Amino acid sequence: MGFDVTASYATVVDGHRHVWEVPRLWELSRDLPTFDYPVTDFDGMDLDCWYGRVHVPTVRSVLTHMKRIERADLTHPIILSQSGAVMDGVHRICRAWLAEQATVLAVRFTIDPPPDRVEPYPPT
Repeated sequence: MGFDVTASYATVVDGHRHVWEVPRLWELSRDLPTFDYPVTDFDGMDLDCWYGRVHVPTVRSVLTHMKRIERADLTHPIILSQSGAVMDGVHRICRAWLAEQATVLAVRFTIDPPPDRVEPYPPT
């Protein structure tokens, strides 16, 4: 399907960065029920979901993300955390938004799995 097997999802909790590896999230969410997620529910359109303090948004990196958006497989559901945060699938949401598609397939954890690792934040 062309998914990035090195991708991860991270969020900061109480001064620590909690990180989930996306291939593990795929495995853990495989049997969750799917539903239609309204693209307009995604509140990250005006957030920096990809660069943060680690990466610099170069023309090349923007084009790389654009290529991933164009190739995004909308038959594969996005993965939402218990709170509704997008743990995997922002490129699919972008593709659906560009195609003026109202929804994407989604699954949602009722209880988030433990993170793969916890790191100090900000990094030392």
